[in-house]
Amino acid sequence: MANKVSNNDIVKELFDRHPIDQDLAASQLVDFYYKKYLEIYGSNNSRNGTILEEILVIALLREGISPIYTQATMAFVPNVIFDILLYNRKTPICISSKVSLRERWKQADVEAMALKYVHRKAKAYVLTLSENEVRARRSDENSYMGIDEFVLAHTEEFDYLIENLRQIEITESETIEVITEAERKIVNFDTIKAKYGIELN
Repeated sequence: MANKVSNNDIVKELFDRHPIDQDLAASQLVDFYYKKYLEIYGSNNSRNGTILEEILVIALLREGISPIYTQATMAFVPNVIFDILLYNRKTPICISSKVSLRERWKQADVEAMALKYVHRKAKAYVLTLSENEVRARRSDENSYMGIDEFVLAHTEEFDYLIENLRQIEITESETIEVITEAERKIVNFDTIKAKYGIELN
């Protein structure tokens, strides 16, 4: 397909063509839609990560995790744009979305350390599809400091993570802009419905 198709159009088309099967677990949803994306559009390094991130956001919202901030920064954490942020005053959660890790997990680790320097009880997760690379990271736990867990998003590990996230009260950030950045995007049930026509609640 031509590169002129926007990422939003791709995600909308995926969910239009294949409405969400309510029996799918979150991990199965990620696995199904990412494979469908590759099957229809082929792998494209400039958009694979964005498509995965959008699918992850939809999966989290479907499981009741809301609101979600995407491409956002946090006050007093300079020069870091988080893929996904879930806000809780005591335990903010950053999620880094990576199709594959290669050396990019190191950036996620630095970002997680920066967040935890300011918010001591913050949690940081890397969601990926790369089983071999996760195995390599887990075999060398001393190689990272800020990341709490590497999670395979297309396996039950993602479902377990969601169960843990449900134990934390996720809210919008306070009126003092704790989550900052003019470009920040807050994603909730209404924005997903407007953007992709998907009913999640």
